[in-house]
Amino acid sequence: MIQEAATLSTATVSEQRDPEEARRRFDREFSAQISALRRQNCPKAVIKTLESKRPQVIARAVGMTFFGSKRVFFSPVIPASQLSVPEQMLMVKNGDIPGCTFLSPKDITNEVEIPQEPYFIFSVDDGSKTLGWTSQQAERAFAKQPRRRGLNCVEAIGFCRVSGVLSRFNIDAISSRFRKTKIPFLWIIGREPRLGADKVDASDPRWGIPSCNTIVI
Repeated sequence: MIQEAATLSTATVSEQRDPEEARRRFDREFSAQISALRRQNCPKAVIKTLESKRPQVIARAVGMTFFGSKRVFFSPVIPASQLSVPEQMLMVKNGDIPGCTFLSPKDITNEVEIPQEPYFIFSVDDGSKTLGWTSQQAERAFAKQPRRRGLNCVEAIGFCRVSGVLSRFNIDAISSRFRKTKIPFLWIIGREPRLGADKVDASDPRWGIPSCNTIVI
């Protein structure tokens, strides 16, 4: 099983919760995510930046409405400028097996603008309803939803780092490109988490396309 998955909180549209109870729950979840990063030997400067966002992240999570299937409230993201993609893949583990990539980081680009400092994404859907979709299908579907987009490469790595998604299916990071024409993806091969890339119009029933709210903190 992918490590660090047990602490992740999820929400369904029918849940009703007291704001103060939710605030306490989100505070515990935030602490669990920061503790996980420390265990993964995340740089102290990155953790300090993420920790400084605690009040805004919790306030945002309390105020958000979650639509559709189960979603992760928030997930920390480390830009490649702060920690390289190969270094981040080492933090994605299947049991005690660290992840890796043979992709050249300089050939990975983002299709969406993201902060230069570590940040959080919200209302992350794991993509279970998009299994077998192409990136174009997902982009059209997300465009019809309020403030929704696919994850980029480092967001997908971060999501895998704090969730068990790769134990269920592989995922595409459709808001990034590899050498401008391919989509980065994460999967497990031979028990090893790995970052690869495939053509934009590829589809496979074993692959889903996770998404998040367009607002980040």
